[in-house]
Amino acid sequence: MSACLSNCLATIAWGQAIRSDNPAPTGQSYLTGDWGGLRSYLESYGVTFTFSDTNDFLANVNGGIKTGTVGLGAFQPQLDLDLQKLAGWEGDRVHIHGLVTYGPLFSANYLGNILAVSNIEAGPMARLYAFWYEHNAPDSLWSIRFGLMLADSQFLQSNTAANFINNGISWPTFLAANLPASGPAYPLPAPGIRVRVQPHDDIQFQAAVFSGDPSGGNGSNQPAPLPTGTVFSFSGGAFFITEASYLPNQGKDARGLPGAYRIGAWYHTSARFADQRFDENGLSLASPQSTGIPLEHAGDGGVYGVIDQMLYRVPGTDDQGLSGFFRAGGVPQDRNLINFYADGGLLYKGLPRRPDDKIGIAAAVARVGENARGLDADIGFFSGNPFYPVRSSEAVMELMYQAQLKPWWMLQPDLQYVMNPSGGVLNVDGGLRRNALVIGVRSFLNF
Repeated sequence: MSACLSNCLATIAWGQAIRSDNPAPTGQSYLTGDWGGLRSYLESYGVTFTFSDTNDFLANVNGGIKTGTVGLGAFQPQLDLDLQKLAGWEGDRVHIHGLVTYGPLFSANYLGNILAVSNIEAGPMARLYAFWYEHNAPDSLWSIRFGLMLADSQFLQSNTAANFINNGISWPTFLAANLPASGPAYPLPAPGIRVRVQPHDDIQFQAAVFSGDPSGGNGSNQPAPLPTGTVFSFSGGAFFITEASYLPNQGKDARGLPGAYRIGAWYHTSARFADQRFDENGLSLASPQSTGIPLEHAGDGGVYGVIDQMLYRVPGTDDQGLSGFFRAGGVPQDRNLINFYADGGLLYKGLPRRPDDKIGIAAAVARVGENARGLDADIGFFSGNPFYPVRSSEAVMELMYQAQLKPWWMLQPDLQYVMNPSGGVLNVDGGLRRNALVIGVRSFLNF
């Protein structure tokens, strides 16, 4: 029974552990074992060390910018302190988390797309990934977390979606493509505070505020290189996000199928959201008379919804069966490259003789906003090229199989088909960027 519990916890944790700054779940198995009893001794006093390494081997076999193969990875050491066990402080804990990424950027160099193929792509860098303190009230009625942390591991969550590799499915692109430095999400945390209230087992409310530009910049949403080290940024305005969730049948003995239904909204206070079409004088950025400096808008915001539902459960099991998810969100047209995003998919766990393996299919679509499309039309007009492409939307389909080879080792073959990369643009040779086919394998090790 204990071995089964350990395996179940491990398989639930794979997706979350790859990018999350949440504490490691208890009962995990490790490649390096119990360290002669030291690891379990420390855990009995509330001290948990976890070391994980994620590696992606990706090959663009057709389309995009060019074909080619790369390897990239993310090493994450973390320390969790249960202060109730250590000091008798009920409900209090500290989480310290590092991140070291290696390997080149794959999507930018080989595909030139918006929905990055890998959710660990970051380029070579090392930083403090999280350092936060959390207090939980008795019976989990409410909790508060503050420090250096992430929004993408706490909001817009779908346990089903977390098993896929594509970055758009990890941190939806209507946020990732539009916020300064992609917002407080992998690989850049930001100082913040989150409050969560759960007045009933199936009702939850949470809200958070983060520093507005996790890169340390001025809050602009213009593309810029990311820093390679630790940044404690209090610049660039503030990012507010709030979410309400209905969580039916989450208890172990619930008769119905578990689900999660969320609605949320966010607002960013920066005054430097660049218009996607017009300059500071109201001229098209494509005009020969343009200053080339975009008109800046004050503030940005949007709304979203999440559905994550188990659809069928294998009789006699807790988590084997079919699950599905759907998410969508929208933002204003003028200051955002992507004004609408949606994703969805299906995941089945519990194949014959492989009870902890999973197979899944997902799709995502990101629509380019009207102002960005208008700029493309302006470029065609001012250049005298009536055939200059006007961007529309990009979509991706992902098919994956997740195999738990050992309690501490997961291997995930992955296939992605990227349609209309960047919404339909030209490569440097003047040809239209073609649909791309990517084959990959992910390896996740828990040390």
